[in-house]
Amino acid sequence: MEKKIACPGYEISTNWYEGSDASKVLIVLPGYSASKERQKPHAQAMVEQTGTSALVVDFSGHGTSPFELRDTRPAQHLLELVCVFDWVAEHHPAAEISVSACSYGGFLSAQLTLYREFKNLILRAPAIYRPVTFYDLWAKRIDNTQQYDRAAREYRTNEALLAKHPILAGPRVFTGNVLVVAHERDAIVPVETTNAYARAFGAELFVAEGFAHVIDKDNQDSAQLHAYQKRIADWLLSH
Repeated sequence: MEKKIACPGYEISTNWYEGSDASKVLIVLPGYSASKERQKPHAQAMVEQTGTSALVVDFSGHGTSPFELRDTRPAQHLLELVCVFDWVAEHHPAAEISVSACSYGGFLSAQLTLYREFKNLILRAPAIYRPVTFYDLWAKRIDNTQQYDRAAREYRTNEALLAKHPILAGPRVFTGNVLVVAHERDAIVPVETTNAYARAFGAELFVAEGFAHVIDKDNQDSAQLHAYQKRIADWLLSH
C-alpha cells in the first residue's frame, strides 16, 4: 500500500507492508539512486519472517518521490528520514521501531541515531561520505562522477579520517542494538568502512560471504539470498 508522508513543502512516497505483529515497525531505506521497489524483496522477507510491518521509503529524487536526484542533497534526505520516523512514531505509538538500511540509506540512518532513539538498526553494506559533501547538491557528483567516486573510495579506506567522521566519532548516545552487514565482495564499501561502523556503534558484525555491493543485481543464488535474509531476520527476532 502506498503512503505519502509530508515533508516541509512536499510529500515523499513510501510503501507499507502490513505484518502480523502490531508491536513492531521496520523502516527500510534504499541506496543512492535506487528505489523502494528495489527493497521490496527485503521488506517482504522481514515481514514474513519476523511479523513486523515495514515502511519502505523513496527519498526525493528517487523512485516515485518528487524532484530530480541532481537537485537534492544528503541533508535534505536526512530531514525526510526524520519526517518518516516521526510519522511512524505518531501513527504507531505503541510499536518498537527498527531501521534496516543499505548503502546510502545506511549512512542516513546512522545520521538519524544522532536525533532519534529506536530499538534496532541494521546497516547493510553502509556507505559513508566525506563530511564536506553533506550539504552539496547531488549534481556535484553526477557532473563529476569519476572525480567524486575516486575521492569517496580514498576516504572510505582511510581509517584515521573515518574515525573522525561526525557519525563515527564518540561519545555514542544511541542505545539501540546495531547489526553491521559487510558484503565480502563489495567493491564500493570496503572493509575499512564496515569495520569503522562496527567499532563506532559497538555492533555485531555479519560478513555475507560471496555477496557484492548490490544484492539484486550481483547475487542470483536464491538459497544464498534466503540465508542472508534469514540471518538478518533471526537477529531482529533476538533483540
